[in-house]
Amino acid sequence: MTAFGGQLSAVIEPDEIMMGESARLTLNFENVRPTEVPALPEITNLQISYVGSGQTFQFINGRQTTIVSLNYVVVPSQPGEYTIPSIQARVGNETLSSAPIKLKVLKSGDSGGESDARGRLAFIRLVPAKTNVYVGEVLPLEIQLYHAVPAQDLQLQPLSGEGFTFGKSRELPQRRVRIGNTTYFLRQVQSTAVANKVGDLTLGEVECTGRLEVPIARRRTGGVFDEFFNDPFFGPRYELRPMKVKSEPVTVRAMPIPSDGRPASFTGAVGQFTMNVAASPTNVAVGEPIRVKLRIEGRGALESINPPPLDSWSDFTTYPPVSEVESTDPLGVEGARVFQYDVVPQKLSIRALPEIEFSYFDPDDRTYHVLKHAAVPIIVRPGRSSQTFAAATDGANQTEPGGDIVHLKARLGVCSMIGPPLILRPWFMAVHATPLILWLGAYGWRKRREHLARNPHLVRRHEVSRAVRHGLRQLSRFASEGDSEQFFALAFRLLQEQIGERLGLPAAAITDAVVEEQLKPRGAPPELLDLLSELFHACNQHRYAPSASSADLEVLWAKVHAALKQVHSLKLASD
Repeated sequence: MTAFGGQLSAVIEPDEIMMGESARLTLNFENVRPTEVPALPEITNLQISYVGSGQTFQFINGRQTTIVSLNYVVVPSQPGEYTIPSIQARVGNETLSSAPIKLKVLKSGDSGGESDARGRLAFIRLVPAKTNVYVGEVLPLEIQLYHAVPAQDLQLQPLSGEGFTFGKSRELPQRRVRIGNTTYFLRQVQSTAVANKVGDLTLGEVECTGRLEVPIARRRTGGVFDEFFNDPFFGPRYELRPMKVKSEPVTVRAMPIPSDGRPASFTGAVGQFTMNVAASPTNVAVGEPIRVKLRIEGRGALESINPPPLDSWSDFTTYPPVSEVESTDPLGVEGARVFQYDVVPQKLSIRALPEIEFSYFDPDDRTYHVLKHAAVPIIVRPGRSSQTFAAATDGANQTEPGGDIVHLKARLGVCSMIGPPLILRPWFMAVHATPLILWLGAYGWRKRREHLARNPHLVRRHEVSRAVRHGLRQLSRFASEGDSEQFFALAFRLLQEQIGERLGLPAAAITDAVVEEQLKPRGAPPELLDLLSELFHACNQHRYAPSASSADLEVLWAKVHAALKQVHSLKLASD
């Protein structure tokens, strides 16, 4: 309604909110100034608080328009649909009135309006790159947290989802986006998931907690200094309200890898890869090792890549490979998996290292690809033992020239005291015992090496035991220093190595789901399963919400030590 060329209008933004959120009510006086702040009607279950005023000027076609705005915050205490009736304000001797406006308040978790963002102070989304994947395929994920006001103490809970293995994560720089009539702060966290079983799997819910800085009004006393003390100079006019938001769960269909056309060399790799092979040295004697370095590079679940089988290497003694992952991106999806084999030729007739074949499934073109590396020429010489025997035989066939006959002595000469026999002298015994001791030591070393060559699992057990002993010392140091990042990374790797050795599986294939599926049927005690589940959960949680003190790390160190000791001494039903 207008008076003296003036006009009063009421606007509420947004007109649809969730419980726990607030809306902004604005009274706009065009070309007039109110005599006093109007008294607003009392509305059940709505708290309306005055937060200040503002003034703007507009010039349209040479005509100036002055707008005085009175701002209020509206906070509901119950969901429902509310009508704010006409608001009246005195301007001089006249009274201006606004039109009634409506406000809709939804329950927490309901969605309404044109999008889930409308009218909400904060919400969170879990956005997968796609919803149909193959088992073993890397699925990029993005967690998007929107909040319309500044936030503090944000804590993002770890990703969850039965049937998934989650990878590393990284947070992108915060930016601002506009959705409808509202501008939001946007925080993005990128991560990955790999489905490890077939079916319709559920991702989420993702939960985030924190505190929001929600604007509030200072208490008005009606005094002449109200406007003065409402100035922002005297501190922020907001209150911290707890925030807890959850994303909607997302269903992902995990499809099995096709069995048609599957190569015999396929070991489960899914992605896009290339292969490079290098061997050194290539000129060796029988029984001397050759280091074969196999580098599989590309994009996919690098940790789960298994080494190609060496079935055609019957003329070589092969040892389990040592592997490492070289990531080139923060999520650990792109990079290389490097395997290093030690192979020992056993025959002089060997002329080359056999061909190596590696297969993978590409989910983009839905096709198997086979990578082959040609045979590597090598030279195999006779071993040192054969050369030594030949040299000794040649020496035995040679005869030394005889010397002249010594004449008889006419006189006895100078006499000297005869010492004890050589056999009774310590140095004589030491000189003759040393070769025997060295031979026995070399013989024992050779027998032990042959024994380990026939028992690769024993070799792995010894290597894992050494790694665990060294790793526990490092864990203790990380715990005392409070280095949680290094502590959880090393603890996770030690658990994988020890459990993988007992189950006969690659360390990279060990997850909490594998522990449940493999150890429980083999007779592992429930207490151990609960302890391992707790430790895996703690390691996964640290990726998303790192918060552990030195005291917490000391307690976790004791649990990791106890778990590793129990797994090492575990007698599985299959043993």
